[in-house]
Amino acid sequence: MSILWLTENYPPQRGGMAQSCDRIVDHLRKLGHTINVLHFTDRGLPYQVTQQQNGWYAAAPFEDSEAHTLNVTWEFVRQKPIAAIVCFGGYLPMLAAPVFSKWLSVPLLTLVRGNDFDAAVFTPRKRDMMRDVLEASRVVSVVSKDKAEKIKTLYPHVNVHYVPNGIEIESWNPTPSEMAFAKTWRKENSEQKVCIGLFGQLKAKKGVRFLFDALRQSEVLARLHVLLIGEVTEETGQLLASDEFSITALPFLDRYELLKYYLCCDGMTIPSFYDGMPNVLLEAGALGIPVIASNTGGMKDIITNRQNGLVFTPGDASSCRKSFFDFVNLSADARAALGAQLQRVIQTQYTVQLEAKRYDELLKTWLDSNHPAVRLHVQ
Repeated sequence: MSILWLTENYPPQRGGMAQSCDRIVDHLRKLGHTINVLHFTDRGLPYQVTQQQNGWYAAAPFEDSEAHTLNVTWEFVRQKPIAAIVCFGGYLPMLAAPVFSKWLSVPLLTLVRGNDFDAAVFTPRKRDMMRDVLEASRVVSVVSKDKAEKIKTLYPHVNVHYVPNGIEIESWNPTPSEMAFAKTWRKENSEQKVCIGLFGQLKAKKGVRFLFDALRQSEVLARLHVLLIGEVTEETGQLLASDEFSITALPFLDRYELLKYYLCCDGMTIPSFYDGMPNVLLEAGALGIPVIASNTGGMKDIITNRQNGLVFTPGDASSCRKSFFDFVNLSADARAALGAQLQRVIQTQYTVQLEAKRYDELLKTWLDSNHPAVRLHVQ
């Protein structure tokens, strides 16, 4: 089956969405699927097909307007052999996918990421677009259980499946030089303090400003050092420039550049108001680093409070401070035990092999019109 994969997030772009898209496509190709990636991006030569293993890649540039871009893209798409379409979230893919699938008379699978749903459901001009793509899809996958519940409640007839993110554990191992770097860094920057990592594209929903406002009232603030790596708003940058916090701030880094910095941390924090399933959670867990997170999205699916991490109520400063107080007052052995429990969960339930197997099953089951499950679903 030749699958057209529509996305706005794919290398050489950076960030968690591009990383996830690349990971899923790569492993589905390794399982034998033909995946042709059409990437809506300003990079690369327009509509030039580059052959890759089990598929091709082409860039579709945004030009003039959504309507013009997608009409031009359609003329490119209609000349290709396509048996199914996968929509990997994003504005243009979600706008194009239901129309292209109808015009081509092929089934549609939509992969809803956390950002897609959260942004669209309360944005009037995007809500109809989201409804159209969900209702046109033979099957929809989501990365957190709460998104599955929200979509099913709003759109009861949509066929929703939970497929969490995975991590390639075999390639996510520190080298001796990275471990030596971390040891030196901790001695020079956070000795005698508990180092907490805060990594990623730190947009408003990530709760960074909330976290620092909560911590400035915490009795353990003097015992904390924050290692922040990522992009923050100007307002948050000004707050971090004050002398209230012990902090090291670095610009956004690619995934493998981050590994040695994970090792510098006693724990990671994800203080999101709402979220999907952050790659940071899986990356920290795979290294045995405990996580202090808000009890929402994929964090709620993975972390059991006080068993493999600590969780607090999203946006609740008192709850947040309590979690940090408890974490700082744990012994080093107790923190390591939390990390080890989280590591076991990630290694047994959230591997890239399991992720690929789940998507493989969705593709084989729901994009095959002759499959018994499809016939039953249609009836």
